[in-house]
Amino acid sequence: MNEASTPIPAGLGASREELNSLRDVMRSFGQNEIRPNIQQLEKSGEFPRDIYRKLGELGAYGTMFPESMGGSGMGFEALAIVSEELAYAYPPLSAGMNLQAATVPLTIRNWGSQDQIDKYVAKLISAEILGCNAMTEPDGGTDFLGAMRTTAVREGDDYVIEGSKMWITNANVADIAVVYCKTDPKAAHKGVSAFLVPTDTPGFRASRVKCRALGNLMPTNGITFSNMRVPAEYMLGKEGEGFKVAMTAMDFGRLTVAARSLGLARACLDASLEYADIRTAFGQKIGSYQMIKHQLADMVVEVSAATELVYKAARMYDQGNIATRESSIAKYFAGEVCNRAAQATSEIFGGYAFSDELPISIYLNYAKLWQTGEGSANLQRILIADDALGWKSMDRHAQKVRNG
Repeated sequence: MNEASTPIPAGLGASREELNSLRDVMRSFGQNEIRPNIQQLEKSGEFPRDIYRKLGELGAYGTMFPESMGGSGMGFEALAIVSEELAYAYPPLSAGMNLQAATVPLTIRNWGSQDQIDKYVAKLISAEILGCNAMTEPDGGTDFLGAMRTTAVREGDDYVIEGSKMWITNANVADIAVVYCKTDPKAAHKGVSAFLVPTDTPGFRASRVKCRALGNLMPTNGITFSNMRVPAEYMLGKEGEGFKVAMTAMDFGRLTVAARSLGLARACLDASLEYADIRTAFGQKIGSYQMIKHQLADMVVEVSAATELVYKAARMYDQGNIATRESSIAKYFAGEVCNRAAQATSEIFGGYAFSDELPISIYLNYAKLWQTGEGSANLQRILIADDALGWKSMDRHAQKVRNG
């Protein structure tokens, strides 16, 4: 681990005025640069690299990094704001918030060598290069450790990596990948190590998995590693520290998923309010019917509650506190709220929810996807309950990492 860094970046934060200004900028970008072009972007099927670069120029991906690394140092609340607003604009285009702003560059900052930090962090947060996080394998999702079959065997100054990964966002367009492997298959979580691997390394092959339900703008992939030889200095942290690397990465990733779920729930609420005020049935606006009112009221209340939980976790991080518990609670609740809001919105829109001219079906699919990402809803329930019972503190891994 880089001695000059910490798993929870210190000295970050922004004034309320700066945060409000950031939200205005991101909301304007969504309304002017994203929403008017959704149909054209989906139809072309091309990865929207230009949008990623524009977001990099706006500083969307750099809130967690100091100016010396090319960031703004605005902190976790700023990260949540950007994540929320991009998901509100169009869910697929918020995928970069994990890969360009949190999971990949923060992992490099916290666990990489100074050379790795200097070479990659600024380029990731500017979107000059793209990253991916290769953790999940074909036989496992939540159980990524128990199901891990990808191995890295030391041969002299190199490791030879063999295996495969599945459901890896942006792998087919990424320039670098954080890859988790078993360096000691018999040592459970203590046998996992992490590597930072350029995707043009011989033996690395990403193949896109077609997912019609997710649209064309967030590609997911399978990766195969065939006799892929990487220098030992590509390792992040030390051999056997991959589980710690993964846990800190997921902490930060959970916050962005929670904020994205919140943004999508808001998008569902606003679309439902607008439609209920213009659509008529039996001579009345559908918003006048009691069932619709109940659905709208539930969305309003739950979005408000999710907002408090998401930003509580973000502010705790900005204050330098460990907030694994709070980010997990926010991720779980925001995911549930998002799913209920998307379902209610599809019912309010009726048959129009299936039209390609409207994003309602995309809302439904991404709501379900994010309920699973960075740890499924069922896993979050188990973690939260074990913590409440006093059996396993949710902050234990972060505390151990912080203490060295």
